[in-house]
Amino acid sequence: MLRQLDASKESSTLPTVCEGARMDTKDHPVIVVLGDQRQLVVPIFQRQYAWGEERLKAFWEDVVAKAEETTEGKPKFNHYMGALILAPGSDGFTIGATPLVQVIDGQQRLTTFQIFLAALREVGNRLNVPDVGNLVLPYLYMPKMEGDTSPKKHRLVPTAEDRAVFHLIIDSGLAGVRKQHPKLFFQNGKLIRGSAPVAVRAFWYFIEQIERYARLGLVDEEQDGNGGTDEDAGAQGLRLHALLKAMLHHLKLVVITLSEDDDAQVIFETLNSKAEPLLAMDLVRNNIFHRAAAQGEQVEELFDKKWRPFDKNSTFWKADSPRAKPKRPRIDHFLSHALTAQTGQETSLRELYSEYRAFTRPGGKPRFQTVEAELDALVEFASIYETLEAGGADADLTWIGRKLAIWEVSTAYPLIFRIANSSAPDQEKKALYRLVYSYLVRRALCGLTPKNLNKTFARLTAEMLSHGVSLETFKGAFANQTGNAVRFPTDTELEEAVRTKAVYTMFNRKDRLADVLWDLEMATRTKFSVDTPRPDNMSVEHVMPQTWATRWPLPDGRLAPGDKVTGADQKMLEDIRARDGLVHTLGNLTLITVPGNTAASNSGFVDKKPWLLKSLLALNLEVTSGDAWTHTSITDRSTDLAKRAATVWPAP
Repeated sequence: MLRQLDASKESSTLPTVCEGARMDTKDHPVIVVLGDQRQLVVPIFQRQYAWGEERLKAFWEDVVAKAEETTEGKPKFNHYMGALILAPGSDGFTIGATPLVQVIDGQQRLTTFQIFLAALREVGNRLNVPDVGNLVLPYLYMPKMEGDTSPKKHRLVPTAEDRAVFHLIIDSGLAGVRKQHPKLFFQNGKLIRGSAPVAVRAFWYFIEQIERYARLGLVDEEQDGNGGTDEDAGAQGLRLHALLKAMLHHLKLVVITLSEDDDAQVIFETLNSKAEPLLAMDLVRNNIFHRAAAQGEQVEELFDKKWRPFDKNSTFWKADSPRAKPKRPRIDHFLSHALTAQTGQETSLRELYSEYRAFTRPGGKPRFQTVEAELDALVEFASIYETLEAGGADADLTWIGRKLAIWEVSTAYPLIFRIANSSAPDQEKKALYRLVYSYLVRRALCGLTPKNLNKTFARLTAEMLSHGVSLETFKGAFANQTGNAVRFPTDTELEEAVRTKAVYTMFNRKDRLADVLWDLEMATRTKFSVDTPRPDNMSVEHVMPQTWATRWPLPDGRLAPGDKVTGADQKMLEDIRARDGLVHTLGNLTLITVPGNTAASNSGFVDKKPWLLKSLLALNLEVTSGDAWTHTSITDRSTDLAKRAATVWPAP
């Protein structure tokens, strides 16, 4: 656990500029910037704090990525957060007074750092990890000068418009904000985001994210498709310390310290010009062809043969990947996947250029004899990636691409790259794609976390690199994997989950549940079934509705009270609990068109049957074959679907 965070271990202070010196540029971790002996003052002419949720989310993901790496050992690379421009304070230097430095550019980042630290302290106190708050304090407040009896000074003094609310957050936390500004909160204590100042919204956002991460080890809601449980206090404390260490030690800034003679405004405008920002792949391209020219290789020929396809289809490659996280252009995601496919090691998208340089020179020695060979290794997966993202002539590759899109699991791409690019027979490739998808579905139905999929697929890629692409390699990779975070659920476990688990509530993405039901629909069809393609407007339908009490009699013929409690005897309460335990299981779920779902609604079974029949689905023909839909009907269908499931989603 992190016990000491000392800026002196990194550097004693930020570079200072003596009279007559010129602009000084160095990179520093955040701990040095916030541990400096000078107070950071934002000039009055700077704009107010303005980071919205999109920027905050990107920052949060950067911190969590480093925190996750920190818990596994020292991160390979530090993450750069941009530039910070400092200028000498206007008050000069006075003995016994706190020296000042002006923040010409970078105040948005600095303000975010401070709000994040305040939120970390807030969550630490909530979760009874107070030492986190103690470690945070030196980076929120200036150290007292000897003999100074004045109130403690803040590390950062923002613009006048932001100052009051910002210092309220730093000094008094959420309780202080709520006490001074009660109208910013609903009666249930939640923040009214639309009326709250931007800094308060940022504070609230970080508190929510940090607490959720500390309790559950989860980064965002999309990552947790099957729910989660609180971890013990020790694990929560470790996560909070990891977040603090990640932000202070592994986020860096390029600090530009100006002299008295430097024109701060000119430098500010130059660094903040409207030029289109470079992508990581742009840096890689420049690096590659610069080295090719230096080594005497045919640069123009290499560019035309190897690189021009990226430029010709720039609309595709430079568009943000719609299903991958974080939000970045496809070409950057492709490079990350390609590096993992080549090495079998996870690749950090946030340090992609550094990752690429490390890939080309492992251990300081060139991996490739020529730049052309390096380019071949880079671009050999390009057409596979295009097919996964947009479809193509390879039907099996297109199929797995669409499945992975529904589940938003692009972390499987490196493994798919290796399989698709191998010499394995087409049937074996198809079987491997099916196993990859089966792994996702089985784990979801069994309620197992999707959190470590990136590590699992990187490990499988490494296995394929070491032992060759085959079903035997895939099987061997799971032979001794018994932990809940990685294992491939057995047939017995899958069948039990289909029979008993409330999958409707487990899946927070109903389009994925609809995809599961469609797979079962295809497995249910026979040569006599109508061979209709999957419609676009299908909805997951409860055969026995969620609000069944007033229209669907219990097994003894009685109707339950509306609240399922009032006037119910012991036998009725038992029947109600049994029914509620069945309603969300797979045996009570089917597919129906959206208009059909609306029309059928909470109708009784007799009224609902015609709408189910109109769908022409084999699943619904099974459901409507009887005259009633009872507890026994649901359990019998669950048993049938459970037997089918092991074939639909096979094990290795």
